[in-house]
Amino acid sequence: MMSNESPQSGLSFRQIFHPTDRAAREQAAFAHALKLTCLAQANLTIMHVGPEDFDDFPRVRPMLQKWGLLPEGSAKEDVTRLGMHISKVRALADHAAAAILRQLTLQPADLLVMSTHQREGLARLTHEAVAEPVARGAHVKTLFVPAGIEGFVSAQTGAVKLERILVPVARHPDPQPAIDAAVELAGALGAEKVLFELVYLGDETTFPKINKPAQPGWRWERLIAKGHAVDWIVAAGQDFDVDLIVMTTAGHHSVIDMLRGSTTERVLRAARSPLLAIPA
Repeated sequence: MMSNESPQSGLSFRQIFHPTDRAAREQAAFAHALKLTCLAQANLTIMHVGPEDFDDFPRVRPMLQKWGLLPEGSAKEDVTRLGMHISKVRALADHAAAAILRQLTLQPADLLVMSTHQREGLARLTHEAVAEPVARGAHVKTLFVPAGIEGFVSAQTGAVKLERILVPVARHPDPQPAIDAAVELAGALGAEKVLFELVYLGDETTFPKINKPAQPGWRWERLIAKGHAVDWIVAAGQDFDVDLIVMTTAGHHSVIDMLRGSTTERVLRAARSPLLAIPA
């Protein structure tokens, strides 16, 4: 477990966007968005789509106070002194995904942080999908945090645990952007001991050439597998207690993809850890 202290950030995010419906189970996604905003000294936009009052947004200062970054009774100006700026947007709309995409058109973001509700079968047909169509339409790096899990940032303390990162590797799309994003995040979060698991369906002779930065305490391992990509990625994440999955995604390429979802989307529906999707 790493410290609650924020190291000097190497994150490239300057505009972070977090849609929320204020459900208690979404506090984990908000905690991840706020932690990354602190580290990057970035601008965080929190958007709520619904009829509730403006005050129904997740509360920034109480969480920063719990983390020991602000004193009790702090003012809004104290948040700014931490190097970040918070803005809140509320929209009244019938379809949350469309409203969020419109806002992202007006105010582009470098990183989208979303909670996702993992539904399949009839439940998937009877609930409006939000996370997947937003990420697909925004073409922005997106960190998905499944509802009901803590993730790699503790909402209670702000402490970070990032020890195992799973990176699915394929010849297409190019896996290097996912490798670079995983390295950037691990470095910014001050992860001293990290195992990067590279999962590849194929054989050793066709493993793509990638650049793996070396750092003391970091290890790189290959998992060469055969079978179905989604099954292997999800199984690897569950079996090895992965803290984060990082994937390059190319979206929908076939009729089957459109009906069932891309590989990234299908992993997202089953994974029990946060997933960072990097547009190809």
